[in-house]
Amino acid sequence: MDKFVIIRGTKRNISDCNNISESEPQLPEEDAIVSTPCASKTAKKMRAYKDNLVYNPTWKNEYTWMDYDSSQNGMVCTICKVHGKPPVQARGAWVTRPINNWVKAKSLLIQHEKSDWHAAAIERMVMSQSTEEHGNVMEQLEAATAEEKKQNRDIMKKLIRSLYFLVKHHIPHTTTFENLITLQIENGDIILKSHREKCPHNATYESYTTIVELLSSISNVLEKRIITSLSASPYYSLMADESTDVASQEELSVCARWIEDNKPVEHFLGILHAKEKNAQAIACYLRTFLHSKNICFDKMRGLGFDGTNTMSGHRSGVQIRLRLHAPSSIYVHCRCHKLQLAALNAASEHTVVKRVLGTLLTIWKAFHFSPKKAEKLAEIQAELQAPEIKMQKPSDTRWLARERAVSVVRRSLPALVSTFEEIYAETGDAESHGIATLLLKYKTVACIYMLSDVLHIVAKLQGSLQAKDIDLASVPSMVASTTKRLLELKEDVTSSTWFKEHSLVFIDDAQLGEKHIVVLEEEKSEFLHKVYRPYLQSVIDHINVRMESTELISAMSVFDPRHLPGREEELSEYGMEQIKTLTDFYSVEQRINVGGNEGISQPDIEAKETESEWKLFRRLIFLQYKGRSLQFVLSRLLGNGEIYAAFPNLAKIAAILEVLPVTTATVERSFSNMKLIKTRLRSRMSEETLDYCMRICIEGPDHLSDENLEAVLEHYKGMKIRKINL
Repeated sequence: MDKFVIIRGTKRNISDCNNISESEPQLPEEDAIVSTPCASKTAKKMRAYKDNLVYNPTWKNEYTWMDYDSSQNGMVCTICKVHGKPPVQARGAWVTRPINNWVKAKSLLIQHEKSDWHAAAIERMVMSQSTEEHGNVMEQLEAATAEEKKQNRDIMKKLIRSLYFLVKHHIPHTTTFENLITLQIENGDIILKSHREKCPHNATYESYTTIVELLSSISNVLEKRIITSLSASPYYSLMADESTDVASQEELSVCARWIEDNKPVEHFLGILHAKEKNAQAIACYLRTFLHSKNICFDKMRGLGFDGTNTMSGHRSGVQIRLRLHAPSSIYVHCRCHKLQLAALNAASEHTVVKRVLGTLLTIWKAFHFSPKKAEKLAEIQAELQAPEIKMQKPSDTRWLARERAVSVVRRSLPALVSTFEEIYAETGDAESHGIATLLLKYKTVACIYMLSDVLHIVAKLQGSLQAKDIDLASVPSMVASTTKRLLELKEDVTSSTWFKEHSLVFIDDAQLGEKHIVVLEEEKSEFLHKVYRPYLQSVIDHINVRMESTELISAMSVFDPRHLPGREEELSEYGMEQIKTLTDFYSVEQRINVGGNEGISQPDIEAKETESEWKLFRRLIFLQYKGRSLQFVLSRLLGNGEIYAAFPNLAKIAAILEVLPVTTATVERSFSNMKLIKTRLRSRMSEETLDYCMRICIEGPDHLSDENLEAVLEHYKGMKIRKINL
């Protein structure tokens, strides 16, 4: 008979005992009962005693993880059963195989509680409970990272807004940025205060390097929006001009005009440092600039510059050198410059007018360079209860400067006469006496009033030409309206301000009396025939000559409904000549040769199709758009999908007309911003920073939106690896 042992109430062969895992809880040797055919009565009694042992419920109070399984009459570990890993524990003890050795139950409970697999199960249980509440470890880390990222981005947004405010208002940013942040903290900004207190000393993000990088990011976002809009336009025109900054460096401002939302728009593209001022160098600067912005020459159809030989020369000027790369483009001389030249040329032909303009300049110098004289003028203006007006310089280059200077002197004549007479009485200043004497002469005062009337009309045309939404085809009608008004002023002298009055009263502050300028009929007649009418005729003639349009540009006015014939029967021949002029240029290859280099452009339209489209479109204008403006017709032709599809060639001509520049006013405005940014105290500003600041001041909105802030942060984050999590 084989021998066998009883272990934990289970009968096994002795030969099988070697297969029991070492990790399985073993009973002490005295608990192993050997049964043989001749077993003693004592052994039988001991086995009967053990069989009568049962589970003690009080064990649950001490070992809360333990549970009694009545179906299998054994103890199990509730923690290991749920969170344990059975391969680690021997044969599933305490999990799938309940423990029912009641003799050693106490020691087995202690042994299991101290075991490694029970501790591991408890750790997994704790992790599981934490996961249920807060997610898994990765989710917790991601949540913490996301919160940190949000806080950091909120901090950076505040810093960006602060910097943007300084630049937008032309405030020195490098020396003021840190002080502005401090001011915000003192005013109760908790986020910036916490950032400054907790951040490392080398990660405050208030340094000069950070400021330049943030400026670059803001500028990049604005520039990207501009270039994207320009690229979406079918055509564009380039405008540029040069000026000297406060550091005596030549700066070249570049702007462009294109179509956005079916309307012409003009935007600032950038500022360049022009080391050389010749035409070849400037053309090279502009070509390099356009290539750096990924702006192709194929879409260029217009160039707008002033009238200097360097820019406008037809043999070797900048315009012809650029047209070599875009032969279909047209050079347009700034209409405001041409109008200014017309006014200057008209004045130079009349001695009296030249003398009066010289007197106005002397008056401006007298008060500009002498604070005492300026203070005296203000006192007398207050005594006369006249508005306190500052004298203006009658500059030859600023478009509206002469009109403003004349208007100010005209409104301040009584105060000016009294001021100069009082200064002469107190100091014996001969210049003041001479000015007062001139201002009391009939011809001087009459000429001031005449210039005020004439230049006011010219200034209105100047202002209208500076609008961004007008086109070249509208300019002839605007010029005609202006010359008509000047002609009426010339023929009907009663409409002149001076000739409505026969005398002018001045207040003599010294004697508290009145002085009169008596207008004699002989003087009035002489001024009328020798000065007034000749000067107005000169202004009219010079405007007509200077503002005359080329045949190609004049042909584009064919779209203007105001030129339509009165009856439908007369439409048969209307506009055919102008359309032929347009097709002769835009339906053939254009060739330009400069210095042996030839440029060739492809046709924009097809001649026969354009003529067929025009025969239908002119009838549409007559029936639906008669009485409307030219801008309305062009917007319908470009913006209406059905009309655009029906007249594609005419739509291309309309698009070209819309992008052709009328003036370089946008460029001139950019120079005004440059002078506000690069001042005497900031004369060492780099070209890169100047470009950033000008783009922000000119093209930036009043306040950055959240969308713009996010874009700025993304660009800033991508510039290099940051110590702060963004």
